[in-house]
Amino acid sequence: MNAVCTGCGRTIDKEFIYCPWCGFSRVSHESDSLDVLFNKYEQMHREIRRRQLSDMEKQLDEMEKELSVLVLSTEMHK
Repeated sequence: MNAVCTGCGRTIDKEFIYCPWCGFSRVSHESDSLDVLFNKYEQMHREIRRRQLSDMEKQLDEMEKELSVLVLSTEMHK
């Protein structure tokens, strides 16, 4: 998604708070921009944690399956 910087007129990513070309703020007040940055950081952090937990859950499921096969194999060879 793109937007146009009102400071220099260049095309920038819509998610940018500041234009990487001229530094113009896309947010009207400094405190608002800090809130926006903090909220984006929190949202990104939650998403990263959610993905990590999901990946760990998948790994644990796979390990549980492998362990079941190993236990079953050991029981059969007794």
